[in-house]
Amino acid sequence: MVKALIVLVLGLVLLVGAGAGGWYLYNTYMVPHEGEPKKEEPPPKPPTAFVRLPPLVVPVIGTKRAEQFVTVVVALEVLLDKQPMVQQHQPILTDRFLTVLYGAIDEKTVMNGALVNIPAVKEKLSEAAAKVVGAGVVQNVLVQAVTQRNL
Repeated sequence: MVKALIVLVLGLVLLVGAGAGGWYLYNTYMVPHEGEPKKEEPPPKPPTAFVRLPPLVVPVIGTKRAEQFVTVVVALEVLLDKQPMVQQHQPILTDRFLTVLYGAIDEKTVMNGALVNIPAVKEKLSEAAAKVVGAGVVQNVLVQAVTQRNL
C-alpha cells in the first residue's frame, strides 16, 4: 500500500513538472512578447504564367571559325495579366535574347572556359527582358536546357 502511494505521488510530481516545463517553453518560444517586433507575413506572390520561347542557337566563334554551337531553351515567368503583352513581344524578345547571348558569348562573360555559366545567362536575359517589356513584368527567366555541340 505504501509503495503504491509513493508511486502515485511520484507520478503526480512528474506530471506537474512536465506540464510546468511545457507551459514555460510554450510561453518562451511560441507566444510573441510585447517588446519583440511582430513578424509580418510577406504579401502573396502575384499569379504568374509561363511564356516559352523558341530555342536560341548561338555560335561560339573561335579565331578562324565557329568552334561550337550553344543552344539555350528558355521560358519566362511573367505576371498573369501581362502574359498577352509578352506573347505579342515574343519575336522582339527572341531577337534581343539572341543579340545579348551572341555578344556575351563573344566577350566570354557567360563562359567558364568552354562551358556556359547558366546563372550569368539568366542575369543577361533578365536584363534584356526588362528592357523590352518593362521592369517587373518578367519575374524569372527559367533556363530549361543548355546544350553545347562542338564542331
